[in-house]
Amino acid sequence: MAINAAYEDKVLTLVNRRRSAAGCGALRSNEKLRRSARTHSVGMAQYGTMTHFLPGEAGLGQRVTFAGYRDWRRLAENIASGFSSPRAVMRAWMASPEHRANILDCRLRHLGVGVVAQGSRLWWTQDFGRR
Repeated sequence: MAINAAYEDKVLTLVNRRRSAAGCGALRSNEKLRRSARTHSVGMAQYGTMTHFLPGEAGLGQRVTFAGYRDWRRLAENIASGFSSPRAVMRAWMASPEHRANILDCRLRHLGVGVVAQGSRLWWTQDFGRR
């Protein structure tokens, strides 16, 4: 399994373009949320399933806290699998009302993106937060 940091960074750039167009402030990259997102993407790849709740894994709030993102007031998460590029996954997320709402939630301030390749398949997680 390989982490694709370039794709992670590109997703943040694309998210901030969409947020700017919607009148929201830019999200700042957060390494603790990135760690949480990467860990979740690795887990999805290992289990071969796209889900917010992996067997034996804590929920989002506990996951980001364990990763060191503490004293948060608001969290959100988007996941995806099988999309071959940051643009493709962003198109899919923006076409989904729930995922789009997370991306365009102006109350959120931080983002960690985790992109993991297992063979030719990519697993994507966005963990959003606000302290």
